[in-house]
Amino acid sequence: MAQRRRPGNRRVTQSDVARAANVSTAIVSTVINGKNDAIRVSEQTRERVWQAVRELHYTPNIAAQSLAGGRNRIIGAFTYQRLFPWESRDFYYEFLLGIEEEAEAVAHHLLLFTGAKNDSGERSIYNRDANMLRLADGAILVGGRVDSGELAKLSADGYPFVMIGRHDDVGPQVSWVAADYAAGAGSVVEDLYARGHRRLLYVAGTRTQETLVERRTGFAAACARHRLGAKRARMVAFGAANPDLPRVPVAGDEAAVLAAAQESGATAVIAESSYVAHRLYEAALARGVDVPGALSVVGLGDHGDRENVLSPDPALTLLRTPSREIGAAAVRMLLRLLDAPEGGPEQEFIACEPTGGRTVGAPA
Repeated sequence: MAQRRRPGNRRVTQSDVARAANVSTAIVSTVINGKNDAIRVSEQTRERVWQAVRELHYTPNIAAQSLAGGRNRIIGAFTYQRLFPWESRDFYYEFLLGIEEEAEAVAHHLLLFTGAKNDSGERSIYNRDANMLRLADGAILVGGRVDSGELAKLSADGYPFVMIGRHDDVGPQVSWVAADYAAGAGSVVEDLYARGHRRLLYVAGTRTQETLVERRTGFAAACARHRLGAKRARMVAFGAANPDLPRVPVAGDEAAVLAAAQESGATAVIAESSYVAHRLYEAALARGVDVPGALSVVGLGDHGDRENVLSPDPALTLLRTPSREIGAAAVRMLLRLLDAPEGGPEQEFIACEPTGGRTVGAPA
């Protein structure tokens, strides 16, 4: 085949490739986009097309393909957080790793959206009423803070997206993948009960969001199954009062929590935040408390609190948030939505598992 020249300095199109390969543009589109079921194309013709692509240095116009409704094997990732989770100690970092790993495994590109902002200077999916995510086939939304109005608009427009984490305030029309904190918290109580613990102290935070409500619900349900009433399964709010838990007493610091545990006869402390569990564990050791002989300590994972980022002591027993698994599951869910858009929204819980720490044992 004779050497062909690129058509001047303008962008090479599929029509240019079609003329160079002496085929129709439909055949070029079928070959380049891998649509094997659209038109039957012989191997010889495919090779002519790819040779023309190489000689003309053709690159597909991704934006044009997307606007035309084609699949370009690009998955978008967007967050309302001010900064993307680049650091390994960031709560959302592992979610992003799971998304990236699974996208690579299914031969898709990952495109991060970070630039568009609304009139208030906050991150936005829409730029001058245009959905910037449409450059990708579909998108995964990462982060705790969301704009319910924008997500409702996305859903109404039929744009496929999956959320990391459960957000009931957005409504049932959205798809999400989340950690099953309710079942995880229940499993922690079940394990403690099986070891012989009959008096527990639950340490709640000052915030209330879906993931924290799930932890509290799972704890309460497991305690009810074993008939651990208010005297045997107590709750305190750590640091300050929680307006959503008006009847729960406040334990202002670690010393107050340990005193409440001693007063109630609790042999195990469950903190709904691994950050708080870490602080309680260190405080107990500093006061000479035998952990886990005299007091077991366990944390129920983290919940995206950027102000309280630390690496817990590896000895601490924690309920692990399956972040990478959730990110990978979100990619698989998004691809299912793209393949069968008429199937409707999906919701999926991923099980949490305890780490192999050494701060939980049988009571003395």
